[in-house]
Amino acid sequence: MGIPELLVQYETTLIKSNLHVLPGRIMEAKKVLAAARGDFKDAESEREQEEAILMAAISAEVDPNTGKAAFSNDKARQAELIVRKKLSPEYQEVEAAVTEAEREVNSAQFELERLQDEYKSYRYVADLTARELALYSDAGNGGSEKQAY
Repeated sequence: MGIPELLVQYETTLIKSNLHVLPGRIMEAKKVLAAARGDFKDAESEREQEEAILMAAISAEVDPNTGKAAFSNDKARQAELIVRKKLSPEYQEVEAAVTEAEREVNSAQFELERLQDEYKSYRYVADLTARELALYSDAGNGGSEKQAY
């Protein structure tokens, strides 16, 4: 079997192509991940702001019968915050945005790792292919010449 046939059999064109293309795809995946992390941070900030608005309303609430704070201790305020978060459409909206942003970060992270793993795999395959082709070359030359990889 000649060298051109061996190269076709070992799919060296595909291997080289992927080794050239994957670094660019990895860089794009890193950009997508960075943007997703930024969106997640923004969504968390909006959620914190909405929670602060709810907490301010709870802290400012006065019992009309006594004229004193309606929620006088931290435990009572925290319990009321939980209730108001569930009842507030605004809070539920920002909470959903945080959940979606987190899903996007995870998805982007998984894609980046998949591309990095694919790149590593192609590097291992390229190394193995080079070694196997060198063995064929050595066998064709009677084993007397050493091939550099």
